[in-house]
Amino acid sequence: MATPIDQSVPEGPLVAVAAGGLPLDRLAQLAESMQTGEWRARSDAAQALACYLACHPRVAEVRYPGLTSDAAYQEASSTLRCGFGPWVDVRLVDAEKDAWLRVDVTNGDAPAWVMRLESLLAER
Repeated sequence: MATPIDQSVPEGPLVAVAAGGLPLDRLAQLAESMQTGEWRARSDAAQALACYLACHPRVAEVRYPGLTSDAAYQEASSTLRCGFGPWVDVRLVDAEKDAWLRVDVTNGDAPAWVMRLESLLAER
C-alpha cells in the first residue's frame, strides 16, 4: 500500500509507488465507479500533467497510459474508455531507479498541479 511522502503538495496525494507502471485493472474499476464526465475531467487533467512532466528537465521518466510512449498505451487504449485516469507516475532525475511517485489529480486541475510540482521540484 502506498503511503504519503510529501505534505508540501496540498489538496492531493503524492505517494511513493513501486516501479512497474499503472495498474490498468484498478483504473478500469475506478472508471466504473465514477460518472463519465467526472472520469473524463480527471483523465484530461492527468493527461495534460503527464505531457508537461514528460518534457520537464528534472523528470527522468513518466508513466501514464495515455502517453503513446507508455508501455501500457496499446492495452489501455483498447481497455479504458473516456480517458486514462487520474494517476501519473513520475521518477525524478536525481531519484533512484525504482523511486517512483504517483500524482493523483483527483483533487485539483492540471495547472494547479503544475504549480504545486514546480514548487516541489524547485526545493530539491
